[in-house]
Amino acid sequence: MTALRLILLIFLCVGHSLLLAQDTIFLSRLNDRVLLSDTQLAVIANSAVRHFGEIEKKNEWRGLDSQMNEQGQSQGWLKMTVHNDLKTDEFFDLDFRAADSIIVFARKKDTTVSYVTGPYTDVRRWLFQEQPGLVPIFCQPGETVDLYVRLWSYKGRPFSLSGVYLQNRLVSLKTSVEAYRSFIGRIEFNGFFLGAVTFAMIFFLLIFIRLREPAFLLYGLYLLGAGVYSIVVKTLPYSFLARIAYLDFPLTYKLGEPVQYLFFAAYIAFGKSLLDIDQRYGLLHRLIKIFIRLLLIAGTGLLIYNFYHFEYQLQRYAFVLSRIAILPIGLILLVWIAVSVRNRIKWFFVTGSSLFFIGGMLAVIVDPKSRHLFFGQLDISSVMVFKTGILLESLCFALALGYKMRVAQIDKEKTAQAYIEQLELNKKMAASETERLERMVAERTQTLIEQTRLIEEQKQVQLQTSFERQLSEMEMSALRSQMNPHFIFNSLNSIRYQILRKDYDTAATYLTRFSKLLRYILQNSREHVVSLAEEIEVNRLYVQLESLRFDQGLDFVLNIPDEIDTTDILIPPMLLQPYVENAVKHGLIPSKKPLKKLMISISADEDGYTFIIEDNGIGRKASAQRTMVDDKQSLGMKIASERIALFNLNFHPFIDVNIEDLYESTGPRGTLVTFTYKTKS
Repeated sequence: MTALRLILLIFLCVGHSLLLAQDTIFLSRLNDRVLLSDTQLAVIANSAVRHFGEIEKKNEWRGLDSQMNEQGQSQGWLKMTVHNDLKTDEFFDLDFRAADSIIVFARKKDTTVSYVTGPYTDVRRWLFQEQPGLVPIFCQPGETVDLYVRLWSYKGRPFSLSGVYLQNRLVSLKTSVEAYRSFIGRIEFNGFFLGAVTFAMIFFLLIFIRLREPAFLLYGLYLLGAGVYSIVVKTLPYSFLARIAYLDFPLTYKLGEPVQYLFFAAYIAFGKSLLDIDQRYGLLHRLIKIFIRLLLIAGTGLLIYNFYHFEYQLQRYAFVLSRIAILPIGLILLVWIAVSVRNRIKWFFVTGSSLFFIGGMLAVIVDPKSRHLFFGQLDISSVMVFKTGILLESLCFALALGYKMRVAQIDKEKTAQAYIEQLELNKKMAASETERLERMVAERTQTLIEQTRLIEEQKQVQLQTSFERQLSEMEMSALRSQMNPHFIFNSLNSIRYQILRKDYDTAATYLTRFSKLLRYILQNSREHVVSLAEEIEVNRLYVQLESLRFDQGLDFVLNIPDEIDTTDILIPPMLLQPYVENAVKHGLIPSKKPLKKLMISISADEDGYTFIIEDNGIGRKASAQRTMVDDKQSLGMKIASERIALFNLNFHPFIDVNIEDLYESTGPRGTLVTFTYKTKS
């Protein structure tokens, strides 16, 4: 029986190994790097589903072939099984060379892990910062991983299912180091270019602000376009600035060509302004204006179209066709300017523009989108060539602007000298009039002084009258808000209810407190200021009445240190009451908390005192939602704020109010109102 079990176990192991060997990639057989299609162990499916849970149910898989036709294809799935038959933990990497978005679902025995990367995704999600097409997979000894890979590219962008490589970690690291070494020169140059352009742009825009010369503004806009272009035209993100272009990959493609049109329009407009090309030059002036408008229309139109319906292939056509049209027209205009324009600055502009056009033509020759029209494959960066032309051109333009500023300064000095001479002549001519004018000025000055004095007196009288009227109106408004008719009506109804219930003790208590509160209100309404002690007593009575009327217990706490004499602190009458009323009605009564607490605290500080009203109600946000349905905005708090402002104008102490919401881990826990009472200025 034991021998039979052993034979059965050996049979199962051999059968499992044979089953794995049919469609499984073994890591022990992976030597450095292999094209996945060469293994003949991967399958593909041309399906638009987004999750491997859907694709694994479909019967659309077919073998991966390096010779298959993928023209016009922009999405698809790869499927493979990898087994680690080694005795150590291993990393193997998938290298995708032609896909914008890569989603890998790695299904192991108990878990499924997904990875998202690719140049068309957010750079912060890349698994390798320098290689967006690289996906690392970890595999323990004896572990088998089923990989489902969804590849997608924007229409017209490179896409390939057959161009996927399987490689070990050493190859990936070696490739990364080699790529970094080959790109480090471009990175440093791009940083230098962007820094130089940004500095020059800020410098000339500041000069424009100082001199208001249009040429400096147009040159600043031209440099701004060149700076934006240097970020939009992407390289691998080995630096922070380079990563900016990958934060929104579609946006940078939408901006690429339109930005070049717009900043080239700014460049032509700058040359026109720099060389003072106006109606005197007739046809040249008209052609330049038409060229600028066409560039603006083309750039703006392409920008709008890209945001409405982006097509990558259109950008390639626009790149080639625009260069075929723009460069010859630009060269014709440049030669025309060199021959026709009578301006000493033109040679700076011609030299800089020539360098720019040479850089532009070389960039077209070596650019991947157009080099097939010239010499084919060239190991030269078109972006670096173009940016070098811009830098040299910018240097010439800066010299031209400096020369123009110098010429303008010389002309200004000559004009100033002529102006000084004219002033001397005018001074001699005006000598005879000086004495007469002085007498007239003295007489008029005396008249104006007298009129000004009368006007100031009238203003003082008007201001005093207006202030007194405003104060009276505020006092009347405050009195009306204090005597809330709803509060009085509800209080009398509560007394009537207690009497009908024959609860005469409660009714008597309620009536006594209500009469005291009413007396305080009527008495204090005639005063400009009252003591803090009286104000606290009014609020104590008010809280007691509200507690009885709504049949809800309120824990009202007064926290006043013994060393503070509240009778010496003068405040506007009914200062605290609107805020206490707001806390009770809109904070505590709607609250479902078993213990409703209202606390008034008084404390002294260096500048005066601080009054605090704190409740554990529902908070202002929830109260505002209830108020929009059940109540109107508190007029009392508004009038209280206005009366505080009047108090600050007429009395020495200064009062300031601040309201803030209190929160805890479970949500709002109440409201805090802080009054700052400053006795020292």
